[in-house]
Amino acid sequence: MIGVVLALVSASVYGLSAVLIKRRLDVSNFFSVSLVVAVTGNIILWPLALLFTNLETVSFEGVLFFAMAGIPTGIFRLFYFKGMEAVGASVNASIFATYPIYSTIFAVLLLGEAFVLEKWIGIICIVVGVACIERSLSKPRIGAKGVSRKGLIFSLLASLTVSFAYITRKHGLGIYNEPLLGAAIGYSLSFFLYVLLLIPSHTTRDSRFSSKDFELFWKAGTCLSLAMALSFYALSHERVSIVTPLLQTEPLFVLFFAHLYLKELEHMSFKLAISTFLIVIGAMLVSIH
Repeated sequence: MIGVVLALVSASVYGLSAVLIKRRLDVSNFFSVSLVVAVTGNIILWPLALLFTNLETVSFEGVLFFAMAGIPTGIFRLFYFKGMEAVGASVNASIFATYPIYSTIFAVLLLGEAFVLEKWIGIICIVVGVACIERSLSKPRIGAKGVSRKGLIFSLLASLTVSFAYITRKHGLGIYNEPLLGAAIGYSLSFFLYVLLLIPSHTTRDSRFSSKDFELFWKAGTCLSLAMALSFYALSHERVSIVTPLLQTEPLFVLFFAHLYLKELEHMSFKLAISTFLIVIGAMLVSIH
């Protein structure tokens, strides 16, 4: 039971963090958010990892896969927050929730997992939900800002890259089952990626990253780190087949918190709510092992 509670709390905290970021995103940029999240995650997760990890049994191969998962994780955050800029927190979270499709495809191709009827039904639900959202964007305006269909590509790319990160991390956990250490290593690789992008890129320099960005987004970064830690502890208390579908409820929490705190920025339509619900149901079915 505690695993179920931890999974739902994790999903709700993920949803809250997305809304916290969207509220301040207009005065910053997606790269600065990604960098603050990476720094905050390193500060929070490394002490936890060192405290709860048995370092006497460190597996080099497992650590290598954790590091490999860190690069696509860093890329995913760039796409995710750029998608939030382009289409808003609610639509972005709904489209991003399609990632179990890619995770399932990778699992079938790379890990030899079975593709059962429930997964096909889930994919159909996801496709229908995404189609409804895409059609709703044919309207010229949503809320205070216009939303372009082209902005959906960032949300889709985020779901694709995070799927590759998940499947790589999952393989690493199969070798070396230390999820907190895996998350900490992933955050570190993400940070190094952003530093490499920050040094030569005129685009990121012009974003004027400053200490004010930490003031704007450190709370959201803390929430994301907390949500990740909670999800790992949920997995330690309950089966993956139960925890993973519960984590897919995140978009519903995004809708809820967006309705409370983003009324002036985003319009929560009934069609969007139904489409998100379909995607969540589909994601839960696809995630069943």
